[in-house]
Amino acid sequence: MTPVEPGPILKQLALADVSYILVGGTAAVLQGSPLLTADVDIVHERTPENIERLLNVTNALNGRYRSRPDLKPETHHLASTGHNLLMTDFGPLDVLGAIEEGRDYYALLPYSQEVALKGQNVRMLKLEFLLELKEKSSHAKDRNAVDYLRAVIEEKRRSGGG
Repeated sequence: MTPVEPGPILKQLALADVSYILVGGTAAVLQGSPLLTADVDIVHERTPENIERLLNVTNALNGRYRSRPDLKPETHHLASTGHNLLMTDFGPLDVLGAIEEGRDYYALLPYSQEVALKGQNVRMLKLEFLLELKEKSSHAKDRNAVDYLRAVIEEKRRSGGG
């Protein structure tokens, strides 16, 4: 697995003023986890205006479905609660309408925080909530991440950083 470099994707989202929450492995890595991740996972606000901004970003990044490289996302795809698994010129981008238990952008907001990264604020899930999601998951990849996330959270507590 080649780790993803999320910078170019996150920069385009910021420049377009897309409202989203970074979830999954990239959010954990950017908060100190040693996990490897191969994609950028976001849950976006599904308002018409935000979907239009997000669609402009996916077009600028040459986003296309990984299972159907001939197909690009359209407004109705991004308006759903489904998962849009895209490949961009900068790597995989998973655009998710909702995650576990139907949690959409608004349901995840209380479990998120803004983190300053290279001059831009990125809203992402807090490590503790990522851990909670991974603990409940039935996917082996998620279950394998639990010990790493616990260790990072404990280290942050010991050092006064969380």
